[in-house]
Amino acid sequence: MPLTGSFIRRALAAPRALPSTRSAIPILAAALAWLLLVPALAPPAAAQLAGPGELPPIDAATRAAIVDSVTAAIDSIYVLEEPARRIVAGLRQNLADGAYDNLADPAAFARRLHEDAQAINHDGHFGIGAMRPLDPAVAAAQQDEDPADAERQRRVRRVNNYSFRKAEILPGGVGYLRFDGFLHGDDAFAAAAAAMNFISNCDAVILDLRYNGGGSASMIRFICGYLFPEETHLINWDIRAEKKTVQSYSADYVPGRRLTEQPLYILTSGNTFSAAEEFTFDLKNLERATVVGETTGGGGHTVAGYVFDFDGFRIGIRIPYGRAYNPENNEGWEGVGITPHIAVPVEQALDAAHADALRTLIEAEQDAEYRFRLEWAAQDIESRLNTGEISKREMRKLVGRYGPRRVFIDDDALWYQREDGEPHRLARMGDNLFRVGDLDWFRISFERDGSGRAVRIVGHYNDGRTDGNDRGED
Repeated sequence: MPLTGSFIRRALAAPRALPSTRSAIPILAAALAWLLLVPALAPPAAAQLAGPGELPPIDAATRAAIVDSVTAAIDSIYVLEEPARRIVAGLRQNLADGAYDNLADPAAFARRLHEDAQAINHDGHFGIGAMRPLDPAVAAAQQDEDPADAERQRRVRRVNNYSFRKAEILPGGVGYLRFDGFLHGDDAFAAAAAAMNFISNCDAVILDLRYNGGGSASMIRFICGYLFPEETHLINWDIRAEKKTVQSYSADYVPGRRLTEQPLYILTSGNTFSAAEEFTFDLKNLERATVVGETTGGGGHTVAGYVFDFDGFRIGIRIPYGRAYNPENNEGWEGVGITPHIAVPVEQALDAAHADALRTLIEAEQDAEYRFRLEWAAQDIESRLNTGEISKREMRKLVGRYGPRRVFIDDDALWYQREDGEPHRLARMGDNLFRVGDLDWFRISFERDGSGRAVRIVGHYNDGRTDGNDRGED
């Protein structure tokens, strides 16, 4: 089997610099699988791993050539010199000891190399995998990807709005934006601009990165341009192989309005990774954002993809080559993640951030009527975080007719209905206060006698009005 295992190409295109870029910073690959070669930019075919039995078997000479190619790349490129040395020594020693002698399947062999390297030094950005060879027509045209696959991927990115999944105005004038990736390119920047401008009139902003696995540093710089009044130094990167330090700055120009005064919140989870972590890290260190949720995944290295061609298959390796850190204290987040200011379970992060944002706005609000509206919204959100269910025994103390109003139990739930109106399920907000279905402008409370039995119902409106009815005879 002829061997062509020497390094043949780098599967990474440097992102085009925005006007504010001081120097091009390599893309941060999303950790969407155990191996993805820069998913936002690499050819789809290059990221498609082969399964067991799909590739021709290999012999000892091929295994040795694969180890030689992989370890040479790690030795010269991997971001940290000492772990690189240990990985290289460990893989070469395993080969010499015969640990790989029974691995004739390239996919199984690559998987084993990956696992062994991770056992020596775990890095969420590192990966090794075996792939099918390029289609002969694509290879003959000296293309890195099948044009049909590339067009299909562009379409997928477009219909998914370049990972900008949801933009919404929450009660109290709080803007909410969820985006699940940091993509690169003019269309992605246009989607980001549209999303940021949609929430630009809000009094506070929540950016949801709980499902964001990373992507391009160029999008970090672009979005940060909306969040600072001027070009701002975000972070530094050390590139070991090139013996240099790269500085990253926010964009000095963005289309539309900036959001520089609004309180800013970032939602995180253990799945928040790579570029999403850098974005969070930058804004936390610069004291621009409050982080809410769970500690992030801990991927603080920038990564490049490399491919080695063999007879009948390819070996892809994803190598972290740059270390991100705060230039003020030399600290990063690799392996430890970013801890939130407000630690809550991931499913409570949005309500916790929303409640904190409303309380911040309430403290600063001078207009009494507008403050009431903010307090109305805050009361609702805080009740979702802190209020438990009501027991059947307590429900029975509230059931009855109150003038034109009726409270009853159905299907183990408490319901409210006005004469000739639709029934609404009640949700407990406090000891005597209840949310009425999906009505965000109306709530009810109960007044009780000494035994705890309700004797009066009171309606509360979001403009401050109230009205009430005494309980009638059962």
